[in-house]
Amino acid sequence: MLDITVRPYIHADYDRICEIHDAARKIELSLSSLDSAFVPFSEAADREGFFDYPHIDAAIIDNNIVGFSAYTDEELAWLYVAPDMMRKGIGKSLVKRALEVEPNIAYVEALYGNEPAKNMYESFGFRVREIAEGRMPGNEKFRVRVYCMYREL
Repeated sequence: MLDITVRPYIHADYDRICEIHDAARKIELSLSSLDSAFVPFSEAADREGFFDYPHIDAAIIDNNIVGFSAYTDEELAWLYVAPDMMRKGIGKSLVKRALEVEPNIAYVEALYGNEPAKNMYESFGFRVREIAEGRMPGNEKFRVRVYCMYREL
């Protein structure tokens, strides 16, 4: 079992967060047949107000950042894990930490087709209430479908 620590983001984490996002986002978009919708973190963070979130966490193993999340008191909005570290409990550690810090988080979205994310959120009690369609935040020229997932509090 890996020794995963989750701690608040610090500015020195930025470059690694960019790497993780960009690699993992490409996988996420591929699962949803949206490969051409990729926007690097350096742009997406600004377009989508990433640093406006009151909570940003980094997952650490052996002093290396392996994932990150961002959330409010109501929504888990960002969660990415380094591709070479996926399916090792890092995403779950980030969700667990978010729910400890903000126990009233009741909403998360996952791109339609991203079954690994959907399944992980379901393990925390989130359930798909609807599949919504609209424009992709941060890259509005693309239409997306998302699982809108809620959990009972």
